Amino acid sequence: MALKAYILINTQIGKTAEVAETLKNMPEVKRLDIIMGPYDIIAEVETKDHDELSDMVIKKLQSIDYIQHTMTCPVIKIED
Repeated sequence: MALKAYILINTQIGKTAEVAETLKNMPEVKRLDIIMGPYDIIAEVETKDHDELSDMVIKKLQSIDYIQHTMTCPVIKIED
C-alpha cells in the first residue's frame, strides 16, 4: 500500500503560482491546492514508503526555487 502524505509549503511572495506549476509535474503529487493562511500550498502526495517520501521531500521538493519552508504530514490512518 502506498504512503500518503500532505505537504504544507511556504513560498516566496509572488511565486506561489510558479511553484504550483512545477509541483503539478511531479508524479508523486496527486492533488495540489493554493490556500490562504500560514501556508501557501498544500500538496497531497503518494510514495512507496517513508524512504521514498523522505527522498522526494529532501531531493526534489526542497530544491525547487522559491520554496522557503515545508511541513510534511504523513497519513497514519485512512478513514472510509
